[in-house]
Amino acid sequence: MSERAPVVVLAGNPNSGKTTLFNALTGLRQRVGNYAGVTVEKKWGHAKLGELEVTVVDLPGAYSLVSRSRDEAIAFSVLSGHAEELLPDLTLLVLDASNLDRNLYLALQVMELGGRVVIALNMMDLAGTMGIEVNAKRLSEQLEVPVVPIVAAKREGLGALEAALLATLGEAPKARSQPVLTVPALHRLEAAMPTNGADASRRQAEATWMLATIAAASDAETEGTHEDPLDGRPELNEARAVARTLLSEQPQLASELITARYERATELAALASTQRSAQGPDWTERIDRVLLHGVGGPVALLLVTALVFQSIFAWAEPLMDLVEAIFGGLGDGLRSILPAGVLADLLVEGVVAGVGSVLVFLPQIGILFFFLALLEDFGYLARAAYMMDRLMAKVGLHGKAFVPLISGFACAIPAIMATRSIESTRDRLVTILVTPLMSCSARLPVYALIISALFTSEARVLGVLSVGAVLLLTMYLLSILFAVGFAALFKRTLLKGPTPPLVLELPPYRVPRLGSAFRRMFERCVVFVRDAGTVILACSIILWALLSYPQHAALSPEVEARRVEIAFITDPEQRTEAESELQAVMDGERLRQSYGGRLGHLIEPVIEPLGYDWKIGIGLIASFAAREVLVSTLGLVYGIGKDADEESTSLRDALRGEVDPRTGKKVYTPLVGLSIMIFFLLACQCMSTLAVVRRETRSWRWPAFMFGYMTVLAWVGAFVVYQGGRLLGFE
Repeated sequence: MSERAPVVVLAGNPNSGKTTLFNALTGLRQRVGNYAGVTVEKKWGHAKLGELEVTVVDLPGAYSLVSRSRDEAIAFSVLSGHAEELLPDLTLLVLDASNLDRNLYLALQVMELGGRVVIALNMMDLAGTMGIEVNAKRLSEQLEVPVVPIVAAKREGLGALEAALLATLGEAPKARSQPVLTVPALHRLEAAMPTNGADASRRQAEATWMLATIAAASDAETEGTHEDPLDGRPELNEARAVARTLLSEQPQLASELITARYERATELAALASTQRSAQGPDWTERIDRVLLHGVGGPVALLLVTALVFQSIFAWAEPLMDLVEAIFGGLGDGLRSILPAGVLADLLVEGVVAGVGSVLVFLPQIGILFFFLALLEDFGYLARAAYMMDRLMAKVGLHGKAFVPLISGFACAIPAIMATRSIESTRDRLVTILVTPLMSCSARLPVYALIISALFTSEARVLGVLSVGAVLLLTMYLLSILFAVGFAALFKRTLLKGPTPPLVLELPPYRVPRLGSAFRRMFERCVVFVRDAGTVILACSIILWALLSYPQHAALSPEVEARRVEIAFITDPEQRTEAESELQAVMDGERLRQSYGGRLGHLIEPVIEPLGYDWKIGIGLIASFAAREVLVSTLGLVYGIGKDADEESTSLRDALRGEVDPRTGKKVYTPLVGLSIMIFFLLACQCMSTLAVVRRETRSWRWPAFMFGYMTVLAWVGAFVVYQGGRLLGFE
């Protein structure tokens, strides 16, 4: 059995260049997954240090080891050796040389834990342009660890860094200095901490971490929940109780710990760095004068948001069409070489169509995360969160929720994946739960069909806007109101908690690196296909079976009679056209008699108060694959064919002319059409969205809750519109 490769863990502040260094060390030999039991991502890869192969783990960026949530506790668990899946042999601390005192705060905490440490002093070029001279040798002497100056983005100093890592791995771990503050009260907490063979210095460091963590996460509502930073660590329960007792007796203790460490970090930075001369405003300050201006800032944010929105909404469409065409051609090819039967239907309509329904989202996911990577590297993403935080806080959300929510207008799937940037578990969950309420592009075909078929869409309102434009604008405005309203409701009830303060760094502007952006885009796409794609594929096959079986349904006498008539048509063109029309009618017959069709009849009493019949019921079931599938399903139901779309004149005419045989009245009226649009606005008719929520929350509980609350909301909304309209005489 081969020996375990040494584990090198990268730790550092956000925007310190830690991930850039990780990419430089590992290249393409990296993977993305999740830490056991939590949604925070783990990136790891392999690197060569001379002849030695090492595993490199990129920890989430952190300003401190103090844990305010379970996700944030991951960094401490890994660095202290408590994470079962990882036991670091060396910690590589990445410090921003241009902001040394702030970065040294985390470094002091890590070094107090003991073990092998190497410091990569990154962004030396940026420090130089700011007039800051950093003496790496002097800092190394003060901290008693190797300190290597590098510029990770330009791969400068990597050879010296790899040599320092290799040399340090060959040394025995050294005991570090005592924590910066030791007071008698902490001895009680040290005694309560599990020993696990740790020396006195390690127990003191863990005691200070426990005290600061309990002080920071003092909200008792989190205890015993998934958000509890000590969840899964029952051995710390006694120490938790002692820490709370200490804080009740000496409430200033935690702030004294923080102050002492900051003072030490400032002292070290002053010893190791000097400012050559007073600098005038750099280009970051000059750009911020525009991008953070009271007027220019919101305008710039609007333009950037419009660019990102346009990229997902429109630019991805040709690529999505290409994916659909490829899988459509693959299905046709398989159909031509396989004998007709269950196997051919399963492979073509179940597997191939199911895989296509997974991969069709990749253009939107890729484009969104490519732009987010560019904006983050440039330094603008943090500024967007800063500008939106005050507005988002009014409904209890974090400023970082703005980008996912606005992205939801294009597609909820990449938008939900983008919530990873939100540190607070509660805020992330709230954002996930309300993002599908934003009116995504998949709803547009439904809106377009209903508006064109049932409304005089070209008529003008007040002589300015067409009826169609007003209805579309209304749908988008309603989606915003419902998303914001339910976010406020969830933050005050189900996920009650204070709005977290926005703590982020406004990094200097930097030129984005396309290679890094493409790598992160590729990672997001791989994660989606691997984790959510399997669920979507399984749901696609199940839905196909519901709408395809039983296959040998009896056809109506009218259809059989038409089949006989066609046999006597001699003109080839007329016969081909008649056979195509008959096939569409037969497909509709089979769909109505399928298990899905029977379910449509079964739910008719439930949807009848909304103005719907069993035909719409079949459409609701089929559209769970994707909302726009309602249009093609109605095309099948009305015998027009599965290729019917929102621009199909025949489908529009069929909807307008449909009459209820019991009453003689039209089935589809403008009021029914408005009810359908409201239902699709509010319902979670998208199995892919639910699969992504399952992936992001690591639980079926939240997607089940999302599907339940949105379905109830959609039913109530459609009921109020339809029945209220009837009461007002609009039937």
